[in-house]
Amino acid sequence: MIPLRYGLAALFLILAVTVQTSILPHLAVAGVTCDLVLIVVVGLALARGPEWGAITGFAGGLLLDIVPPADHTAGRWALALALSGYLAGMIRREASAAPVGPVGAAGTVVLSAALSLLVYSATGAVLHDPTVDWSQFGVRLGIAAGYDVVAAIVVIPLVLWTMRRLLPARERRRVLS
Repeated sequence: MIPLRYGLAALFLILAVTVQTSILPHLAVAGVTCDLVLIVVVGLALARGPEWGAITGFAGGLLLDIVPPADHTAGRWALALALSGYLAGMIRREASAAPVGPVGAAGTVVLSAALSLLVYSATGAVLHDPTVDWSQFGVRLGIAAGYDVVAAIVVIPLVLWTMRRLLPARERRRVLS
């Protein structure tokens, strides 16, 4: 059962990277698109916890760092998404007494989007990336958070439903009771 979880997590990440780099740039507003990889990472972190969030965030970020048209120093998205995935997993751990509802998931997506964009921009500033523009940070964050929350309405329930179906029977009974 565990290798199936890993395979599905990898499949979710590969699909998210493919859609994010090929289709979503055509739907950009002010140069900002939906961060589908972040939403998948948040969904996996809410389903499995901070360790899964950090690992899948690193893997998804590394894919974004190396898949064309990557025009930045490799590792920036990996760091940003690993931290965001860990944060989302910690929110799941703190809310483990009750499942995270739609408002909690939306709040987690907004916090994760803010953290990932802040870390990505900060590492770009440290590395003297000419595309980092702090004067537009608030506008970009608002657009990104809005896009991400709308996409999360579909993506996070799908990821949570899929990952819950892969629980062994004894874990499923414990979670449901």
